[in-house]
Amino acid sequence: MKLDLEGLNVDSLIQMLKASFSFENWDAMIEIADKLHEQISIIYENNSNLIRGTKLKRSIPYYFGYSSCAKGIALQKSGKFDEAKICIQKYADLGWIVGLDEEGINEVEYYRNIAKANSYVIDLLEGKMGVLHKYVEFIRKSDDEELLPGLITILESSIIHDYSVDWILKEFKINVDDIGEHETIVNIRYHEDYIYLLAMYYYKQENMYDTINTILEILLLSIKLDDDTGFKKSAALFELLRDHADQSQLKVHHNIMKTIIEKEFTRFFSSRIEFSNLHS
Repeated sequence: MKLDLEGLNVDSLIQMLKASFSFENWDAMIEIADKLHEQISIIYENNSNLIRGTKLKRSIPYYFGYSSCAKGIALQKSGKFDEAKICIQKYADLGWIVGLDEEGINEVEYYRNIAKANSYVIDLLEGKMGVLHKYVEFIRKSDDEELLPGLITILESSIIHDYSVDWILKEFKINVDDIGEHETIVNIRYHEDYIYLLAMYYYKQENMYDTINTILEILLLSIKLDDDTGFKKSAALFELLRDHADQSQLKVHHNIMKTIIEKEFTRFFSSRIEFSNLHS
């Protein structure tokens, strides 16, 4: 079923893309990204002498880059690597946009670098291990915001193609306790995807103790961040591996489930009281 995207401005479409990413709705991402590209193309054609069209929060290259990058990620997640490569080519060179100011030049350079990194991503997912050290070097030189997406890619590749990345995980440490309740929906998805894939990586390495502990970390984090998507995936994974949990891990899991029940009871009765007061 097609989405009703008529009447939405480009900044609203950006927010919808972020939400679709959070819910792992790749088909919706592709549709919204196409609409964003269509909308920003119209704005650019009507304001070709202006780098920032009317009522835009960011420069025009940002929207062209974001639409192609988001679509490429959705295609990559759907396993459509050849189509994802076409998207990467589109945001690899946005220098054709006329009238670039300093902000626009910075956006063009940003997407050029991201395109290079995402080319490595596709190569790794296709099993081309020769680019692994180049990709790790890219992560080392990049801002912190590239760390989690990079580690997610490395874990995905290692799980699919069955090789060890212990040396990479040792170098790049992620502290789950640093994740706050006010993180963006994109950052929440990245954090939980990383921990989930880490659990799968430990499972492939036949390290069941760390697998179970990591799943328990995801459960705790998803409760803290009120993230249903992460909770469902981790709860299902725990049930599949329950027989491998020791008594202390089972107790932790029991306490987590008890906390959820108590939280839901509190939420339910609070809503009943508010409803009752509303009608009194």
